[in-house]
Amino acid sequence: MSQRTTHGGALGAVVALALAGASVLADVQRDVERAIARAAIPQASVGVSIVDVTDGRVLASVDAGAPKIPASNMKLLTTGAALDVLGDDFAFRTEFSLEGDRLVVVGSGDPAFGDPAILVRSEPALSLDALLDAIAKAIKDSGTDVLGEVVIDDRVFDRELIHDQWPRDQLDRHYCAALSGFTFHRNVIDFFPRPAARTGDQPTFTIEPEMPWISREIVNRAETVATGSNSWGVLRDMSENQFTLFGDIRRRSEAPVRVAIHRPGSFWGELLATRLQSAGVTVSNGDPRAHVRLAEPDEVFADLRPLVVVSTPIRDIVRLCNADSVNLFAEALLKRMGAEVAKTSGSWENGSAVIRMVLAERLGPDAATGTTISDGSGMSRLNQVSPRTFTAWLGEMWNDSTLREPFVSSLPTRGEGTLDDRFQRTPLDNEIRAKSGFINHVYTLSGYLIDRESGRAVAFSILLNDVPMGQGWKAKRLHEQIVQAADQWLSEQARELAEAQGG
Repeated sequence: MSQRTTHGGALGAVVALALAGASVLADVQRDVERAIARAAIPQASVGVSIVDVTDGRVLASVDAGAPKIPASNMKLLTTGAALDVLGDDFAFRTEFSLEGDRLVVVGSGDPAFGDPAILVRSEPALSLDALLDAIAKAIKDSGTDVLGEVVIDDRVFDRELIHDQWPRDQLDRHYCAALSGFTFHRNVIDFFPRPAARTGDQPTFTIEPEMPWISREIVNRAETVATGSNSWGVLRDMSENQFTLFGDIRRRSEAPVRVAIHRPGSFWGELLATRLQSAGVTVSNGDPRAHVRLAEPDEVFADLRPLVVVSTPIRDIVRLCNADSVNLFAEALLKRMGAEVAKTSGSWENGSAVIRMVLAERLGPDAATGTTISDGSGMSRLNQVSPRTFTAWLGEMWNDSTLREPFVSSLPTRGEGTLDDRFQRTPLDNEIRAKSGFINHVYTLSGYLIDRESGRAVAFSILLNDVPMGQGWKAKRLHEQIVQAADQWLSEQARELAEAQGG
C-alpha cells in the first residue's frame, strides 16, 4: 500500500509538472508574437523557431518554415558540415618542398596561414616576420643557396577567386577577400598611418606584411590635420594591387585598415621570394618576384622533398569563423569540403553540394531541397534557409557527442567576438552561444541558451529580412526580447524540476 501511495504521488508531481510546462510553453509563443508586434517593423519579414533540443519540443514558431536570407548565420551550416565531413581532428597543411632547384609551395586551402590571431596563440607565440624568417631559414639550412623559381600550387581550390554574387564595389574590403588555395594573412594588407610633424603635410604609413615594393607605389592623398578625429581609408584598384591612401590623419592609428589584395596566390609567392632572397637564397637572377608562378592546371611534381610544413587545426578555423565571423574562413571550409568529397579542386558548386548532402543525411531530404546554398559565409543574397532548418541543425550538432564541443564552443557568448556589444542590457539567466548576421536589410541571430547545471539547452533562430534602413536597432532589440522569452522558459524548467525533485 505504501508503495502504491508513493507511486501515485510521484505520478501526480509529473502530471503537474507537465501541465505547468505546457502553460509556460504557450507563454513563450505568446511572448514572441507580442515582441514582434511591439517591435513596430511592419515592413520586415520575420521568421522565428525556438526548440528544446533535449526533447525536440517546439517552444515557438512564427513563419518558421519559410526560407529567408541568413546573412552570416550561414556559417552555422558551413562550420557544422565541415566538422562532420572533414572531422574534428582535421588540420590544414601548407607544405614547402624542393623539386630540383624549384621550390614548390603546396597549399591545402588553409585560410589561417600567417594569421596573426593564430600565430599569437601558437607555442611559442610568433609574429608574422618571425614566421616568414623561420620558413626562409629552414629552406636556407637545407643547403639551398639558389632557386630557379618558386611555384605556388593552389590547385586544391579552383581559381574562381571571387564569388559572382558578392558586391562588386566592395571587393577591396577585407570581408570580400579573394579565396585562393594558397592564402596568407587573410589575403589582406594592413595599413597603419601616422601624422606628419606639420599640419597639411602627407602622413607617413606602414603596412603589414612589410613589402617595400608595394609601399613605394602607394598613392598617398591623405593629409595631416590638427583638429577632429582620424577619418581615413584605403582604396584598391579592382584589377591590380595599386592602393590609394586618403582622408584626414590627426593621430597615430593603432587599428589598421585591412584591404583585400588582387590575385593572392602569386602575390604571396612574390613576398616569399623576396624573404628568401633576404635570407641568402638567390631566386634566379634579378628581381626574385619575376620568377614566381602558379602551378599549371595539369602539372605534376614527381619528386618533392618536404622542407617545412605549417598546419592549422580545423577547430581554430571554426572558432574564428563563428566567433569573429571571418568570411574567408567559411569559404575555405566550403571549398575544402568540396575538394575532399569530389576528389578535385574545391569550388563553390561542389562545396555547396556537400553541405546539401549533409543536410539531407542529418535532417532529411525536405531540409536539403528547401535550402539554397550559394556561398559559405552568407555574403551572397541568394542563400535561403528557414529558421526551422537552423534549429533542427543546431539540435543535430548538440546531440552529436563528437561534434557538440567543437561546434558549440566556437560560438561566441556575451562580450565575445560578434556578441561583444550584444545583450549588455538584457538580463539572461542561462549561457548564450550564438551567431549574429548582417548584410543590408538583413538581421539574423541563431544559437543556443544553455543551462549548464542541468545540461538542458534551447536552440533558437530569429531571421529578419527586408528591415528598412535605419531600423536595425529595432531588429537587434527584437532579437534580444525573443531570446529573453526563451531564457525565461529554460529557467522556469529548472525551477519546476527542482521543486518536483524536492517534493
